[in-house]
Amino acid sequence: MGRAGYRSLVNEAPGHRFADAVVDASEGFAISVPCSVEQMIALIRRAGLVIAGDTGPLHLAATLERPIVGLYGPTDPSRNGPYIGDNSKARVLRHESSRTDHSRHAETEPGLMQISTEEVVEAALELLRSGQDKVKL
Repeated sequence: MGRAGYRSLVNEAPGHRFADAVVDASEGFAISVPCSVEQMIALIRRAGLVIAGDTGPLHLAATLERPIVGLYGPTDPSRNGPYIGDNSKARVLRHESSRTDHSRHAETEPGLMQISTEEVVEAALELLRSGQDKVKL
């Protein structure tokens, strides 16, 4: 995303340190932004795009009508959303090997790990370049 001219903000749940790995791998194009729910809502309102798993931030972004790339594993996106009126603002990525069971797993579901970085970036750039919300930070 950074090489295409976009800056990424990475959020995570309090007490976790996963954002650091993403920021470190971003070659300086991403920054970590730990924040409260209220602050996250304010950030999402201004975001050009939100990339997230089947979690609260994804559904907040859909509710706020932001373009989204949703990453799905064991939950079926046709059941769990994203609920967005204009499908041109949403891309859902789910590998065909994902097993639908709607349960929580101690380990990341293997099918979810089959979604490539390239697929995510391609979907994100497609939405960003579509002219819907060209916001560069």
